Amino acid sequence: MLPVASPKLVRKRATPLKRPEDLAHHVLLHLDDPDGRVPWLNWPAWLTSNGAPGLKPIGSLRFRYYDQVIQAAVGGQGVALGRVPLIAEHLRDGRLVAPFPRRFDTARGYFVIVAPHAADRPDVAAFVDWMLDEAAADTRTSASKSVPGAPTRSRRPGRGPAVRKGR
Repeated sequence: MLPVASPKLVRKRATPLKRPEDLAHHVLLHLDDPDGRVPWLNWPAWLTSNGAPGLKPIGSLRFRYYDQVIQAAVGGQGVALGRVPLIAEHLRDGRLVAPFPRRFDTARGYFVIVAPHAADRPDVAAFVDWMLDEAAADTRTSASKSVPGAPTRSRRPGRGPAVRKGR
């Protein structure tokens, strides 16, 4: 995750976005999550990990759905926390920009789990290889065009795909 905003908002000279502390002069866009389903997608966690705990923004807007948060950011209503896999296209085409290069990586992720009885099937291995290649390609594209310093994923040389076998 990383803060994202409309390019117009980032270019405003009166309220620059050069460092995390500058967010105090902006409206922060939040996902309203009363049930705590997405505890990692919150401003306090990002601000704390970036040296600005307790920062008070000039304002806050809350939205029920994540797509509304992102649309508000595209519309210049404030700064949102963007989940890179979900906003990569917005970053590539310039609808959103990331003013700060540092990301907040959560412990969340995507995993491929293969049942033991299917682990040696060629069609299963081909599918897992395809999924890993697609994820790696998407990560490389996001990293090279949009997010400075974003890590890329690669397979372990000579060991095949990283697959966890399970029941």
